[in-house]
Amino acid sequence: MSKKQLSAAQGIEAACILFQLNSKTADILRLAENAGLPSAYAHGPEQARLRAEWLAFVHAVVTAGLMQHAPNSVLAGYLRETGNLLRAAETDAPAESNNAATAGTLAQADFVDGPFAAYMALLGYGEQAGCPELFCRRLAEGAAPGVAAEPAADARAQARLAAAMALVISAVWDKLEEYEILPD
Repeated sequence: MSKKQLSAAQGIEAACILFQLNSKTADILRLAENAGLPSAYAHGPEQARLRAEWLAFVHAVVTAGLMQHAPNSVLAGYLRETGNLLRAAETDAPAESNNAATAGTLAQADFVDGPFAAYMALLGYGEQAGCPELFCRRLAEGAAPGVAAEPAADARAQARLAAAMALVISAVWDKLEEYEILPD
């Protein structure tokens, strides 16, 4: 099967689209609810943190996929779009989570060195199975008082989250594999 050729610019655009398709707020909140995470993540004060954590995961998935299927120039171009992707995702946030306390959560300078780097460490070494545990642990570490302290302790919630994360990884990487992305 021949792969569809994309220019470097088209490859960057395709990667950005994959990020956007897998980071819609409504889908993230539905995921939290369906996975059985505490309701504070889907309907309450922890919503912004849940969204930021999911965006870091998706950004790492797309980045790891580009590392496998695209030239370094395309990978670098996608990474340069990080700020734009996060700003666009912030506009997708529900009004109640877009207040002064959460504004800028996604644009913080430590996004790359914090959650994104944590997922990249796993994905870069082929340890995708560790992503759900990391996700739950990171949510629990910063949980507000009164929020279930350890979403990772619920095996069913973690299994559902693992299934959703595996689907995202598979979908993104399979899609990138369909293309031959040319260098600049």
